[in-house]
Amino acid sequence: MIKNFGKELKEDFVIESGYTCVNHSSFGYIPKCVLKQRIENQLRFLQNPDSFIRYQIPKESPIVRKTAAEFLNANFNQCFFSSNSAESMNSIIQNLRLSDKDTILYLNIAYPMVQNVVKYMNTNHKVNACRIELKVEDLKNEIILQQIEENMKTKKITVAILDNISSLPSIKLPTKEFVELCKKYDVISIIDGAHGAGISEINLKELDPDFFFTNLNKWAFCPCSVNLLYMKEKYLNQIHNNTISVFYGAGIEKEFEYYGTRDSSVILSVIDGINYINQFGLKQIIQYCEELAWEGSELVAKIWETELLVKDKTMHSAMVNVLIPHKDHSYILECQKTCFEKYNVFVVVFEFDGRSWARFSASIYNCLEDYEYAAKQFINVLKKEG
Repeated sequence: MIKNFGKELKEDFVIESGYTCVNHSSFGYIPKCVLKQRIENQLRFLQNPDSFIRYQIPKESPIVRKTAAEFLNANFNQCFFSSNSAESMNSIIQNLRLSDKDTILYLNIAYPMVQNVVKYMNTNHKVNACRIELKVEDLKNEIILQQIEENMKTKKITVAILDNISSLPSIKLPTKEFVELCKKYDVISIIDGAHGAGISEINLKELDPDFFFTNLNKWAFCPCSVNLLYMKEKYLNQIHNNTISVFYGAGIEKEFEYYGTRDSSVILSVIDGINYINQFGLKQIIQYCEELAWEGSELVAKIWETELLVKDKTMHSAMVNVLIPHKDHSYILECQKTCFEKYNVFVVVFEFDGRSWARFSASIYNCLEDYEYAAKQFINVLKKEG
């Protein structure tokens, strides 16, 4: 029997008793049925690692890759598993043979890991960087696309990076139009889909980027350390796993299947996470989470007597940003810690365009009361009433 979304479903998840979770998006939480199978898979690895690593994973890995590829509507021979988005991003960017004649374009709201990879390429390989500076009033799809195209027109951009759904601040970004611009100006497109699988409908055959990577632990109900990297076929002989190991030169499948001793049994959880999604239906999950994130964040803004960062509902996924009614960000960070220690709720806070904001996310086990509780406890701490 399938349970209803919300409070009733929380008991199905591995979440600490008494913890109010309004930050599913950072690391994800897994269902107990996924954990049960995860433990069994890990036991197989621990009980006989020789057999598991040498014989079982090479046999089972293609099945898991096919499951994930089908979920994202991609060809399985173009999909590979890495441990996280950083590993995928580094494997891409450090194998494109970029030099001081190349320029990487990205936004100031790109994830810090992505920005640091660009910084590394600039420092160590003299690759040029073109960072588009967005302010609050610029957070509209047409403005973002306009600024991207203006830079592609006036500068020789080699690589451009865009989030599927950005992290801080969190908004849906126009990836389809972005990929089309990249094709128009002969630019290599990289989509950071860390917040992608399980919370948005992804069709990689239709989107057709050069590269795409997504975490499966955030919204696809897998344990941490599972990321899927997709690339166009023309790059299959060019990209290597960024961790050079014993299978270097043996082909991309072997390089990403084994790159040093690690617990590769975690990738088997991909099948369990996707099965869990399929029992409810991805569309139903997306609809519930997006509606609740919006409704919950509007409630937070009402309690705090502030506003949402972006008023356009269509630009929000299952994460929404709310203005914090205080100007001292260092004090806000202290309140974040106090609120967690005292009330067992963690509110994600960040600075953008000179002000402090909170990001609230919604998963299928959340209900409106979670946001009311988080908002009231945080404002109590902020006003020193707690």
